[in-house]
Amino acid sequence: MLIKTLKLIILSSILSFTNTAHAQQTVTNESKSVEVVFETTMGSFVLQLNPQKAPKTVANFLSYVDQGFYTNTLFHRAIPGFVVQAGGYTTGLKKKQTQAPVINESDNGLKNYRGTISMARINDPDSATSQFFINVNDNPNLDYHKSTSGYAVFGKISQGIEVVDNIVKQPTSSTGLFQDVPKTDVIILSVKRKNEIEVTTNETDKISAEQKPAPFIAGKHYIVLKNPVATRDKTKIEVVEMFSYGCPHCYEFEPQIKAWAAKQQQDIDFWYFPAVWNKPMKLFAQAFYAANELKALNQIHIPLFFAIVIKQKNLSSEEALADFFVTQGIDKQSFTRAFNSSSVKNRSNQAESRVFKYSPSGVPEVVVNGKYRIDRMRAGGLTEMLAVMDFLIEKERSLLKKQ
Repeated sequence: MLIKTLKLIILSSILSFTNTAHAQQTVTNESKSVEVVFETTMGSFVLQLNPQKAPKTVANFLSYVDQGFYTNTLFHRAIPGFVVQAGGYTTGLKKKQTQAPVINESDNGLKNYRGTISMARINDPDSATSQFFINVNDNPNLDYHKSTSGYAVFGKISQGIEVVDNIVKQPTSSTGLFQDVPKTDVIILSVKRKNEIEVTTNETDKISAEQKPAPFIAGKHYIVLKNPVATRDKTKIEVVEMFSYGCPHCYEFEPQIKAWAAKQQQDIDFWYFPAVWNKPMKLFAQAFYAANELKALNQIHIPLFFAIVIKQKNLSSEEALADFFVTQGIDKQSFTRAFNSSSVKNRSNQAESRVFKYSPSGVPEVVVNGKYRIDRMRAGGLTEMLAVMDFLIEKERSLLKKQ
């Protein structure tokens, strides 16, 4: 097993290695750990890098991160009980041009424990470029020893290791020289420094607050529902998003509204549901509630969006949806039972009834506290929707304080 697994990492790196001189690596100025956020078609996770122990490796990795190198690259290898590997190929296993290799820092004392990230390389210890792997098990055979150069560990997963666990469960096949390739592409949508995301979010907040002069006007920027809809918790301000998996604007709005929701106070009850007003939307709603019933919504939600909106897959039948769930590690019989269960059908019908009460003009749309409906066109855009939401929440918050 040791020889086989080492060869797998080495082989993959050989295929994309460029024969260039070693770069003069700039050691990162970071004195503390650096966090980067991976967004993939199977969910997101956070890596905590260790520039103190692996300064050259972290500097090399961050140079790729900062230039957006990893966007739309694949997790091209998934070996249960061992590693998942990525960072060198786009769809179709097309290799990307890399920078010069980095000096091996495997003697830094960090071990290839479960959840750590290391550099992939060829036989030459100082040959790692862009490719990396994440250990899904403790792999002491990959560590540095006095007689053998190891694979340089330079960080670990701090959040979302279950996403990596789901990636390694994907069915795989061999393609040419490549082995253990996931049959369904697992794509890295973006890799960014966490502080960069936070700065961007703060700038978005500033735009939300400044782009339109408050107060917003009923009928112009939002609609007041003629018949208010009861909320599920009267002690909180309810914010409900309506979406559909077939909607590109919903896919674009997804990370924005989730980032917004993560920062809200305890008095906000945010939730979302699939809008239903035709047969395809009803199927998508059943898929949503089936995933929820199977406790796999986090595992399914973004990949299903990506498959329909970005990859333009035709998933407009139960059979097609079942096959998709299988690619995400869900047993087909379990999906079929959940999809056709009375509870899932009831919840889909309830979603349709709620849409009728809200009377949206499209999706995505947001309803605040059962009283106000916000759409993209009236608000002026997706980011502007967040600003109108904040305005109406403060309005409702003031009313609650008076009660």
